[in-house]
Amino acid sequence: MTFSKMLQKVRKHDTIEGNLEGICCICGEKTTKGHKKKFGANFTSADIVSSGDVICEYCKHLVDNSNEYRRTMFLLSENEFKKFKKNEAKEIVLNLPKKPFYLYLTKTWQKIGWTMISFCENNGSNDLIILVDYDIIHTSLLELKNHFKIIEFLRELKIPKTALETGVFEPHHFKKVSAEMGLQGTRKLINNIKSYANNPSWDLAVYLND
Repeated sequence: MTFSKMLQKVRKHDTIEGNLEGICCICGEKTTKGHKKKFGANFTSADIVSSGDVICEYCKHLVDNSNEYRRTMFLLSENEFKKFKKNEAKEIVLNLPKKPFYLYLTKTWQKIGWTMISFCENNGSNDLIILVDYDIIHTSLLELKNHFKIIEFLRELKIPKTALETGVFEPHHFKKVSAEMGLQGTRKLINNIKSYANNPSWDLAVYLND
């Protein structure tokens, strides 16, 4: 089920029917009740919606309420729409439903990421598709859990997020870690973190770990 149809089912808002036939530029579904493609002045995602020629009766709600959906993180499943704050996001990710859902996270609170959400349906398996602003991240619950375990250990030692993002540890950071893991273990860990640098799944785990 597309995001906009699942959203309407859960939130029970009215569909907004038009009279145009075509392919929806948001969800890609065919409709005979579409609307003209028209967006507000703050809409900056013209390239994303270039493939369709109308806005369907379900996605019209998203367009008309763009500010609500771009200024929050949310989880949509078949029976719940839940908004949440950044400090709740890690717990949400660790307790996702075992049924179809969509998950949207943001680092900017401004980008119109919901325009891409229909490409990010999850089926409740270990594999995850998470939309972060305009970035579609393919990962798994197991991978994120492993990342969180490493990050939590290092953050308890007061290792800054910049070191986790880049794998560049200052001498006093190296000393803190080696006191717990020994020289060989610390070198191996730091090399692993360097290999994770710019990996979307690792970057997301660092971002979510306050």
